[in-house]
Amino acid sequence: MANKLKICPECGSKNVVSDSKHAELYCADCGMVIAENLVDLGPEWRAYDSEQASKRVRTGPGMSYRIHDKGLSTPTPKLPAGIQRLKWVNMDSSEKTLAFALIEIDRMACALKLPNDIKEMTSVLYRKAAKRNLIKGRSIEELVSAMLYIICRQNGIPRTLKEIARVSRSPLKKIRRAYIFLLRKFALKIAPADPSHYIPRFCSALGLSEAIRERAIEILKRNEGTGTARGWAPIGTAAAAIYIAAVLSGEYRTEKEIAKVVGTTEITIRNRYKELEKGLDLDVDSLSPRPRPRARRKKASVGTI
Repeated sequence: MANKLKICPECGSKNVVSDSKHAELYCADCGMVIAENLVDLGPEWRAYDSEQASKRVRTGPGMSYRIHDKGLSTPTPKLPAGIQRLKWVNMDSSEKTLAFALIEIDRMACALKLPNDIKEMTSVLYRKAAKRNLIKGRSIEELVSAMLYIICRQNGIPRTLKEIARVSRSPLKKIRRAYIFLLRKFALKIAPADPSHYIPRFCSALGLSEAIRERAIEILKRNEGTGTARGWAPIGTAAAAIYIAAVLSGEYRTEKEIAKVVGTTEITIRNRYKELEKGLDLDVDSLSPRPRPRARRKKASVGTI
């Protein structure tokens, strides 16, 4: 209908004018009124910039589970200077707990640089746990941290428990315990993490090139399933692949440097790359420019005069 109204049915002219004052649509060439009593679906106010439009608009953002009232509450006008509005007055204890948990989710997700979709899904999982009375008697911080880790694992986002524990107010041991508890209660089955998902982030932190990144991923593809079958941690496997790729490409990084960035030990990296090099039929130690230990000098015996 909108395309038909752009052309005058009488003379075929495209010079069609919309008159908002008389609610008519007419042809400027022949004067024929094409439509009348038009309904304006826009707002009754005018705005000349985005800031003015945001102040005059009366509709808020869409519904979000990241807000304790899902964003459906009516905003109140600002109070005069010197007067403060009492917060948490109209909220019971469960709503206060929910609001605090959602604030923690947003804080940790921002610290880990996670997208809003992860925050939304974590908030939904927390609401499900609250409905099943799984929150009572347990720390909010450890449950929220474990839920954030579960959502990251389900969406293939490379974040480890140690990284989440750094931004959490709960220790790693309690977060791991809450993670196992939630898996059992929700009957969740999470696939093992893919080590290749960690490689781009670790290579960027080590200042390695894209060629090494692609080579490390190719090494993992050639040894696909080896680490999972043996129960290897994905971080150690990714670190070993980066070490081998760096040695083969000439951009050598020591095991200590990689272990510091990845968050594992040098022994773990050494054991993992020893297993991976068997599938590549390589001798990484002979190619790496690792400095040899210096020989100890023997002290000369001083004779008596």
